[in-house]
Amino acid sequence: MLNDNFILKNGGYSNYEDTRDLPRHRWYYYKEGFSPNLVEKAIEHSGVGKDELIIDPFNGSGTTTLTSALKGYKSVGIEVNPFTSFLSNTKNKNADINELEKWKEKLLISSEKGSASPLLGFSTFSNKTDLEKWLFNDSILNSFEGGWQLASSIPAYNIRKLVKLALISAAMQNCNAKKDGKCLRYRSNWEQNNFDKDSFLESLKLILSNIAADIKEQPITQKSTIINGDCREILETSNLFKSFKLCVTSPPYLNTFDYTDIYRPELFLGKFIKRPRNLYNLRLKTVRSHIQAKWKEPTLNNFGTFYEETMEHINANKENLMHKNIPMMVQAYFEDMLKILKILKTKASKDAQIWLVVSNSAYAGLEVPVDLIIGDIGSKAGWYLKEIGVLRSLKKRKTKYSTNIVQLRESVIIFSNSKI
Repeated sequence: MLNDNFILKNGGYSNYEDTRDLPRHRWYYYKEGFSPNLVEKAIEHSGVGKDELIIDPFNGSGTTTLTSALKGYKSVGIEVNPFTSFLSNTKNKNADINELEKWKEKLLISSEKGSASPLLGFSTFSNKTDLEKWLFNDSILNSFEGGWQLASSIPAYNIRKLVKLALISAAMQNCNAKKDGKCLRYRSNWEQNNFDKDSFLESLKLILSNIAADIKEQPITQKSTIINGDCREILETSNLFKSFKLCVTSPPYLNTFDYTDIYRPELFLGKFIKRPRNLYNLRLKTVRSHIQAKWKEPTLNNFGTFYEETMEHINANKENLMHKNIPMMVQAYFEDMLKILKILKTKASKDAQIWLVVSNSAYAGLEVPVDLIIGDIGSKAGWYLKEIGVLRSLKKRKTKYSTNIVQLRESVIIFSNSKI
């Protein structure tokens, strides 16, 4: 069912780059997302009606829920990361523009005045004697804190959320590091950028202006529901997903990396977490796609021929793995995927579809066919596999463990609840 000539291939559908200037999406740039155009294509091909439900159990920055809302469709999303859950929720907010402008002026005054940040001297957030690099210059953290204290006093819920998002977004635009694939990487010549209070305030003004313009240009008429938590638990216990017609989602890729770590600055800036232990506890709620936590070990391994061949190779070449727990992680990941697809089967309408974006991985010199394995797993869960469409080839970062692999396949797996 692998279609290397898929109609959407190399069309930018799995790439979030085109959202940099799109209304509401541009309030905060989220590198890991897929294009709103993919959601629109899925809506078109699945024939969703305006009275039917669209869901996303790995909602991320909310591309599925925001696109659905802007198109007038009902949608529900689940996101385990409290910052990105806040982000996707806030991008769906409307507000009184005049009221927002009033608070904007107060916010800029408070940010200009500033206040001592609790993150000064904490970890790598600011400059201290034993650090060669740090995330934020002191004046930015203090300016942010002054604005945050003002924002926390705003009585209007939507405006309070919008202003807080603007503050976080402005801070990240003035961060000495930026997101780069699987990690935070310091900007080239970051010390010469001299980010400071003035650059932070300029970013804040622009973001707030964009928010006001976008709310006026594209008001939300069909609100989405965003739930913060572990989708493996929420899908099982909530009735909000009953009889869904379309699921458009992208689970964490099987790449050993903890995505919560990429958003560590935002999580602490926004006070979503306050201690390193909170970050570790958050990792335990995520799909088992990384090795940064001590998971409950998996027990299932009947995931089809592609999986068996993959595990045979990995286990026979353990000396070429960067970590001894990778075989267990691979097994646990597919166990989680099976559980989620089984639960979705119980919630789906009779003609529901799932559009699931994944990338292959590489371990011990082997490209792991994640898309083909999940295709088998979905069939095991009772779904009909319609197609695995290749979206593009991703350039693989060079490592000493899989030097022979330079690119990885990224695909969308399309399941249907009916044979037709």
